[in-house]
Amino acid sequence: MRQRRFWILAVLLFGSILASCCIGRYPLTLREIWEIVTGTMTEGIKSDIFFRVRLSRVFFVCLSGGALSVAGLVYQNLFQNPLVSPDVLGVSSGASAGAVTGILLGTSAAGVQFFALTGGIVTVILALILAKMMGNQRSISLILAGIVMGALADSGIMALKYAADPNRQLPTIDYWLMGSFHTIRWEDVWTILPLMVVGFLLLWIFRWKLQVMILGEEEAASLGLTVITVKLAGIFAATILVSAVVSVTGVISWIGLIVPHMMRYFFGESLRRNYALCILGGAAVLLWADTLARSLTPSEIPISILTSLIGAVFLVMLLFWRKRRGETVV
Repeated sequence: MRQRRFWILAVLLFGSILASCCIGRYPLTLREIWEIVTGTMTEGIKSDIFFRVRLSRVFFVCLSGGALSVAGLVYQNLFQNPLVSPDVLGVSSGASAGAVTGILLGTSAAGVQFFALTGGIVTVILALILAKMMGNQRSISLILAGIVMGALADSGIMALKYAADPNRQLPTIDYWLMGSFHTIRWEDVWTILPLMVVGFLLLWIFRWKLQVMILGEEEAASLGLTVITVKLAGIFAATILVSAVVSVTGVISWIGLIVPHMMRYFFGESLRRNYALCILGGAAVLLWADTLARSLTPSEIPISILTSLIGAVFLVMLLFWRKRRGETVV
């Protein structure tokens, strides 16, 4: 049964990848893609579109969807709340503040990525330090510390926007904060891929211990688990994944919240089983959102507009579905 679920999602993702490679301002047919891959395509421009633009974008969208979904799954299990998002410790706000700083300083795209990645990681570290200063690192202290650091980062973003050039810098900042994959090239993929591999591997290694955390901190400790080590490892790995994505694409809303919720509702509560399912499901959902973003209108729509709409509609439908079946809504 578990393998069937995995292969159903894998086939769905593969179909989504093919559709996304075909759809766009310069559409490609499956036959043309086959000719490009096998080297029999005579039109060089279509090969360039496929290999240099579309394939790199599709690959990174899949990575991003999987990373955000797995990070959301881990955060929701660590904090024992299915409605917690990956930004619970302020990582997205911190990364955004770093990116805005890079834009104001006039750095290159790589510089903006560096500032964003650093901002996300530093914000989470400060949240952990603040939680420790409160006297403990229980979930409620971490959440409160994350809210504080996120608010400070958001305040910093507003101050930086106020100082930005309204004609040259402010539009760039606003567009970046809404998220987009339109600038993705293979160079971006290779720059961020090592960090994402580290994050995925850490979560895979700790998946059994993270599964035990579902029982609660006291129960996990009674079973011999070093709670603080597991929690910090999970937070660190999930933060790396979210920061890596946000540093390249800008803020992508709702994927890290809604996809784990979907997997848990349809496939059960097991984190170790839902790990791979979240990667596949998150990749497919974000891939279709990105395909719509670059296809619905002549100019590309920022991705968070669609992911927020899709996520909100699905969550409302899910809540009504649960209520009709007599289940609790969360």
